[in-house]
Amino acid sequence: MKKLINCTNWNESEGLNGTSAFCSKAAFGKTLTTNEATSCGCTELKRVACLKAMTACGGYGLVPEIIAEVPVEAASNRRGELIGLLG
Repeated sequence: MKKLINCTNWNESEGLNGTSAFCSKAAFGKTLTTNEATSCGCTELKRVACLKAMTACGGYGLVPEIIAEVPVEAASNRRGELIGLLG
């Protein structure tokens, strides 16, 4: 069977009540960075199409949140600040 949406995170299965379709990232509460979203083709237009397909198949849809990447230097500096506060 051909998939409704061509994406690595898209899952479909046939059941007694029809097709079940969902985004595995959103289903498990994961987020995508801007680079991850770009590499898998998760654009605003595609997100709208995915949401429509999920809603049509199951009455509900959820797409993953896209977040900005935090530079590694900023993350390590924040860790140092927190360690300094603790001891």
